[in-house]
Amino acid sequence: PMLTRSPMRRVGRNTGPSQNTRLALCERSGSWCEMRLSGCTGKATEAAHRIGRKAGGRHGEALTESNRLSNLIHSCSTCHRWTHDNPALAQDLGLMLREYQDPSLEPVAYQNAGWVVLDDEAGLWPVAA
Repeated sequence: PMLTRSPMRRVGRNTGPSQNTRLALCERSGSWCEMRLSGCTGKATEAAHRIGRKAGGRHGEALTESNRLSNLIHSCSTCHRWTHDNPALAQDLGLMLREYQDPSLEPVAYQNAGWVVLDDEAGLWPVAA
């Protein structure tokens, strides 16, 4: 009889935020999309990374850094997709950052309500005009 191999299944690691971080993100956002871009569905369902996980690596300390609350924006899938489709505009709004930037220091356009700085304790601080 001829032996055939079954396809290998790739076992993915969860590289997203911890459950505690997700809870803090929901608390900060009230479960509403923090981007509120055109076409927004309102309900936040995704944790979008301002500095992409690939930019700083996915292991150890770099993974922990990428899942800091200041680096996460609670978003609907429509707004999250928009940031990836429009990276230059998303950077202008602080929704996406370059890997050398510190998300706890970089302002972000927040829910069409102005500019804020996000901290790592689920706080947000208005930025003077």
